[in-house]
Amino acid sequence: MSGEDSSNGPGAGQSGLGNSVLRAMGPADWQALEAHVEALTLAAGDVLAEPGQPIRHVYFPLTAVASVVTLMSDGREVESDTVGLESGVGLLSALGDSVAVSRAFIQIPGRAARIRAPILRRQAEASQSLRRIMIRHAQANLSQAHQSVACNALHSLNERLCRWLLMSQDRTGGDVVRLTHEFLATMLGVQRSTVSEALRAMADAGLVRQRRGAIEILDRPQLEAAVCECYAAVKANLALLIGPEFADDDAAG
Repeated sequence: MSGEDSSNGPGAGQSGLGNSVLRAMGPADWQALEAHVEALTLAAGDVLAEPGQPIRHVYFPLTAVASVVTLMSDGREVESDTVGLESGVGLLSALGDSVAVSRAFIQIPGRAARIRAPILRRQAEASQSLRRIMIRHAQANLSQAHQSVACNALHSLNERLCRWLLMSQDRTGGDVVRLTHEFLATMLGVQRSTVSEALRAMADAGLVRQRRGAIEILDRPQLEAAVCECYAAVKANLALLIGPEFADDDAAG
């Protein structure tokens, strides 16, 4: 893990760029927690949680994106959830003082904030408002995981790849998604060569440009035209559970 990033400061959590959970906190909760918020810069592959291990910190992505994967006995892993600035990693486990059941690691490098789980839990026990915020954001995570299960079972690789690229751009706010083919293969549950072939076809069609360790989105409208219904469904659930900032632009307008 890359460590503390003091240049950004803890207060970045309530800025316009910050994490949705931190921004939603009321003044009293934020005042009680602000001194305990650490600002971090996280590298791809940094592990945030391991199955069977206690949750020591809750992580709140700012520009980083975390992947939650289920581990198989033969060492394979399949993504079950992705967490960006719309939520946090370890919210429910922190509330219940329980251990992690999945591995969580950084998929797209960037900035995040974290709070020690016992400190966050004590404040949530004293604040009904904070408990409600944490539960609603955990529900948002769960709704995305449910949608991913349906998407993986029913939709084509190209549709699912479009969904992931669009959601990654939503979370990072840039046209360049810093991700390798290997990570994409893990997220989509396919071979790396299959992902490489699909991205090559997208590049030939002018939708994306492949870079070393990154993918640049060139034609978002065409990605939106090719994506499955799950992208809109996830955004609708985020808007319902968290707020209108996660709704489609057309719906919000």
